[in-house]
Amino acid sequence: MKPYYHDEKTGITIYHGNCRDVLPLLAAESCELLLTDPPYGIRKADWDAVFPVEWMEPAARVTSRALAIMPGINNLLACPQSIGVFEYRWALSVHLSNGMTRGLMGFGNWIPVLVYGRPGDSLYAAQQDATSVPIIGEMPDHPSPKPLRVMSWILSRFHVDSVLDPFMGSGTTLRAAKDLGRRAIGIEIEERYCEIAVKRLAQEVMPL
Repeated sequence: MKPYYHDEKTGITIYHGNCRDVLPLLAAESCELLLTDPPYGIRKADWDAVFPVEWMEPAARVTSRALAIMPGINNLLACPQSIGVFEYRWALSVHLSNGMTRGLMGFGNWIPVLVYGRPGDSLYAAQQDATSVPIIGEMPDHPSPKPLRVMSWILSRFHVDSVLDPFMGSGTTLRAAKDLGRRAIGIEIEERYCEIAVKRLAQEVMPL
């Protein structure tokens, strides 16, 4: 399987394709953390018709330590209690201090992150499980981008060296991984978003 992009220095790789096809080709436990923001099923684009779950088991096979999934507020109850060998442990929360996303009960100003871990494996860190960040600067050209500050904070909560994002989008998880010195694998079905991600990874300094 030939990568769309690979940087030997940073250990960051992008695969262009459907994650359902790519994940089975990746080595088992080749990344420590899964961190992803899958489609919410709110019809922001053609690929956003449903909240998918069938990718979770194959992604868990590729992951060795923990899963951190951002399902959107309306999909919290659609997430399973366990995924492969991983069990639901906790939720992290990111408050967008100036967020203006429309929700069913008003403005949606927070992002839930469901965390799954292996039985008996501690994910404890002497850090807060919630933070507040402002949305500032120019966002990438994508229907549902996450601020770099958000992905950087979530990734920093896990003491891991590598991360997998099977719904890479414009590459924010990978950019956060590069800034934090972590290896990363991203998978994206739309080539134009792969192009955007490569350009973001090429920048020496990314504004938060």
